[in-house]
Amino acid sequence: MFVSSSKGLQRKNGNHLSSNILNTPTFACIYSQITFMKYIIILVTTGMFFSCSPTQSFNRDKAAFEASKVTNSFVSVADMNDSHFEIRENNFFEFYRSLFDSVKNTRYPGKYTLVGDTLHLKFYDKKGKNILGNKALIMNKNEEIIFFK
Repeated sequence: MFVSSSKGLQRKNGNHLSSNILNTPTFACIYSQITFMKYIIILVTTGMFFSCSPTQSFNRDKAAFEASKVTNSFVSVADMNDSHFEIRENNFFEFYRSLFDSVKNTRYPGKYTLVGDTLHLKFYDKKGKNILGNKALIMNKNEEIIFFK
């Protein structure tokens, strides 16, 4: 029969057991492996979150994007939310919406490649592709742009 005391587990007759369970080599080794695995899981999860973030990839090009001047601009006016599409130098573009013609409330920058007369759009955030599509055709005669997938 064993009794718990401040010294660990003791037999009823007073003889001290060999060691507390936390001090056994097997338990200490398993405990350190579990703790190590928790840190690995946290690091991997955090790394995946930041590597998949659209802002992370845009941050690399942000300085070049902001330095690029707008070469062409298109506007679609609605009652409350106006949509803007700007083509910039260095193959950048930006699609954004503004509430009551004031502050940008959604912003989807990206890069494009020109193939023939079609712009192939690559958004930094996939939500932009879901809204507009990944291709655009500029009709210079009518000064309009058509988006499609």
